Amino acid sequence: MKTPPYQLIANVGSILLVMFVIAAYRFLPGRMPEWGFSLAWVVAGLVTASLAIELWLLWRDFRSGVLFPMRNASLFILLLSVVGMPTYLIYLLFTGQDPGPSTLLLLPVFLAFAVRNLFRIRIDNLTLRAKTGFRSPVEFPLFDITAVEQDDRSITVQSENGRTVRLLRAFFFPGHWERLSTKLSGLSRRAE
Repeated sequence: MKTPPYQLIANVGSILLVMFVIAAYRFLPGRMPEWGFSLAWVVAGLVTASLAIELWLLWRDFRSGVLFPMRNASLFILLLSVVGMPTYLIYLLFTGQDPGPSTLLLLPVFLAFAVRNLFRIRIDNLTLRAKTGFRSPVEFPLFDITAVEQDDRSITVQSENGRTVRLLRAFFFPGHWERLSTKLSGLSRRAE
């Protein structure tokens, strides 16, 4: 599973921004050259642009019916962040308060963390990709699915190479669960 360039930019940029803020405010307070801050703002802009691309792709997949977000803290943190951060910045702008460069530089890092940890299931015409925890997502081609077992509370998908994805009904909105169940039952018939 190859990492797309926009995710790579967000990951590397986030690490660089955290290292810069630690260096600028912990080890070199007041001695960081202006060009260092200029470069950090460019990196923050790149991370923000990468996150905008990823959020747009998530929204596009959700609208087309191939993305099923899980109803847990990761979804609500992401939604709150996407709405709350711009609202907070607008509030600061109108009240004349200065959040400081370290806070502004770390906002894209926090948003990158929220986007990356969104628990979700993505089923397109070729693959099933499941991020159901903080570890890396499980992805396998649909033709590798050997069994799909469903009951009232869960769906278990097994692949040819032994990987298993277990989805619990409690973590999905009712409409999403019905669509996901229908989609996976179609795969079950194909696997037989």
